[in-house]
Amino acid sequence: MLYSLLIYHTERNKLLYDKNFQDITGNKMELFGDFLSALKSFISEMNLSKSKDLRTIELGNNFVFITHVPETITDLVIVADKDDYKIIYKLVPKIVTIILNHKELFIESDYTSIQFKTFDQQLTNLILSNKKIIDESFLKRKSGISESILDQKGEISIQLRKKLIEEKEFFYLRFKKVENLQDKLIIIKKLIEISKELKDESIIEYQKDAKALMDEIKDRKLKLRYFLNKTKASLKVGDYKDAYINFYSFSSKLKNITKPHIQKKYQNFAKILMNKDKSKFEFSQIVSEILIMPDNINQYIL
Repeated sequence: MLYSLLIYHTERNKLLYDKNFQDITGNKMELFGDFLSALKSFISEMNLSKSKDLRTIELGNNFVFITHVPETITDLVIVADKDDYKIIYKLVPKIVTIILNHKELFIESDYTSIQFKTFDQQLTNLILSNKKIIDESFLKRKSGISESILDQKGEISIQLRKKLIEEKEFFYLRFKKVENLQDKLIIIKKLIEISKELKDESIIEYQKDAKALMDEIKDRKLKLRYFLNKTKASLKVGDYKDAYINFYSFSSKLKNITKPHIQKKYQNFAKILMNKDKSKFEFSQIVSEILIMPDNINQYIL
């Protein structure tokens, strides 16, 4: 007899799919519920290998079949009677094939309820074709009732929608107030995630904002690299006026892309380059420090 089929995300130890094939009532239901709870906890804590080989765990009169599906980073777990070992063993590859035919359900968050229903129906039909391992009460229900966590993701609850809307308003206000380009990009990506869950049309505008920010950050990095290289080249030939102009541009381009104290530090460097006659020792120190500044621009915009 087949009791339950579960699919876990291997790396996150998260239950993605859970379907029972037994109609258990009374004390048996309570005992089986306790058994499944313990099993889920056990599976989530065990260090599952990356092997495709079918593994089994013997629990009294039952077997737990576990097989890894690397293409979806999931583990298929089946609970059944010992007597049905051979049938389940032959059934597992067919179930894995169905999972692989619908792998977008397990590796992507953006899918339709129709896609899930197709997956669930194909899996149910496969199980129903092996009537020897199915309880009669389940057969009477024909296609069965889905108990999957994936199915519940099709529509969000009123409470969750309210919470997401509040989060969206909070992050939008932050986005408007924050000036740092990299912080704004982090916030807009969060707004895109929330809008995706809400199925909100504003996601299109957020995606445009995100692209504009990424383009601006990329352009800033190119200009920062250009002005830093020009500064170093000017210092090496003793053209301090040109070095000042380029390094002043470098420090100006750091605005809203790095922390204020970092930009201020390099603005002071530029001032010293301009007033080289006031302190020759300080000027010499700044020139030496600029010449050894790393070429990796990411080090200045942390």
